Amino acid sequence: MYDDVLIATDGSDVATEAVSIGVSLASTLEATVHGLAVVEDGRDNSARRERRETDAEAVAGEASEAGCDARANVRTGRPADEILAYADEHEIDAIVVGTHGRTGLRQTLLGSVALEVIRDARVPVLTVGPEAEWEPNRPDDVLLATDGTSGSAATVEHALSIAEACDATVHALYAVDVDPDVPELRERFESHGQTVTTSVTDRAEKRGVDATRTLVRGSPHDAILEYAADENVDLIVMGTESKSGIERLVIGSVSQRVVPNANVPVMTVRSIESSE
Repeated sequence: MYDDVLIATDGSDVATEAVSIGVSLASTLEATVHGLAVVEDGRDNSARRERRETDAEAVAGEASEAGCDARANVRTGRPADEILAYADEHEIDAIVVGTHGRTGLRQTLLGSVALEVIRDARVPVLTVGPEAEWEPNRPDDVLLATDGTSGSAATVEHALSIAEACDATVHALYAVDVDPDVPELRERFESHGQTVTTSVTDRAEKRGVDATRTLVRGSPHDAILEYAADENVDLIVMGTESKSGIERLVIGSVSQRVVPNANVPVMTVRSIESSE
């Protein structure tokens, strides 16, 4: 499922950590690594380009040492645009980028390269924050946040595929976020959640993947972050939707709240059918 993984870097500490985690996962998945650095528009001087070439070559070198086929690439333009264009042109199966997390929250939510990529990528995006932790040959525990919508099927498939490749346990989590004063509605959502999470564990069992299922009450982003911390999961997998027009800047979506605040890598899988 993952033949080619694109790892974007700008040479920063956050990007370096993302590279290490991306290479570790690519090695486990036996994927080819594409190291990509972007020289921003208006800054295409020889010294800056040389630094970006060094950054991209460092990714390829680390990937080669880990046993992956690897290549280094440098492009010029807006970083998010060039990352997305490269992914489309080279039929990339997953993108890895670093994110600065809570620091400068408004800028992170509205303008970071990582969230631009998440919003528009046609393939899964693995974001790695400054506090993300990862051990070699991980993850052992994958948290799958699912709501059972039509677009979530791909998210489930990616979570199961990673868990299968890594011999990890999948934790299917469904958050019931409804008015507690309307018990009929809450019961309906809880019933739906039972169906959704049972479907995940059934699919996992057929593939020989260990799985658990959990229903919680509360806002989805809080539930995801709390469960990840309490259960010491190594990776969060969740869906996201991209919007058009002014909705592209809405900061209330679950993924845009989880990504900057997670202390583990987060893989977001865009729901194409709901966004086009």
